Amino acid sequence: MSSQREDGGRRSVSPSPVITPHHSHFSHLHADGLLGSIASGAHYSGALQSHSSEPPPIHPQGWRRRSMSRSAEDPQVEAAFKDVIKDLEQLYTGHPDSETIRRRWREDATLEHPLFRCANLHEISAVLFAIRRLVRSVEHISTRVLSAGLSPNRLVLAQTCVYTLRIFGTRKEIKSVIYVDLDDDMKIVQLIDHWNGEESSNRWGAGSFRRLFAKIISWTTPVPRIAG
Repeated sequence: MSSQREDGGRRSVSPSPVITPHHSHFSHLHADGLLGSIASGAHYSGALQSHSSEPPPIHPQGWRRRSMSRSAEDPQVEAAFKDVIKDLEQLYTGHPDSETIRRRWREDATLEHPLFRCANLHEISAVLFAIRRLVRSVEHISTRVLSAGLSPNRLVLAQTCVYTLRIFGTRKEIKSVIYVDLDDDMKIVQLIDHWNGEESSNRWGAGSFRRLFAKIISWTTPVPRIAG
């Protein structure tokens, strides 16, 4: 990508540095080895930006236009995201606990999912605990880091899990592209989950239904309190 500069008082536009993902040879990858996959699947160009203020979360379409600022070849990036990825894998595979949720999510965090839209930590907690009531088991197939960067703290994952529903024992393979925005304390501000990499539809009131579904779950699902 190239910089553009216009004279005459108009602002210059200089895109952020970029990580370019390539095809990965990893098919079964768990949290302990996730960050190593970035080094083999991405190249870094550009310099680290200063983190003068916390940027607002952005829409995934903005992610595609906006580049990440560092690759995991830098030890600082690997150390920053290793625990985040491990916690997300735990929560996605139906093993939530209140301590992990509160450590990893902000009180005002949001969650966008094909089935629900959560507007705060209480709703997110209820949804994560509800998974255990809806599914009999979760088989984690793979997780791959597509991009990761600091200043701002942003992460994109590709993940595949197989869920076995309690009703009828139906098995369903879900392939997700997960976009994560984090604050300076590496707490999640926004998480967006796209099944098969496709944005959830808002047609015919689908967005309102997902919002209502999240509220119903929060009203009907007990969330354990943190001991002490």
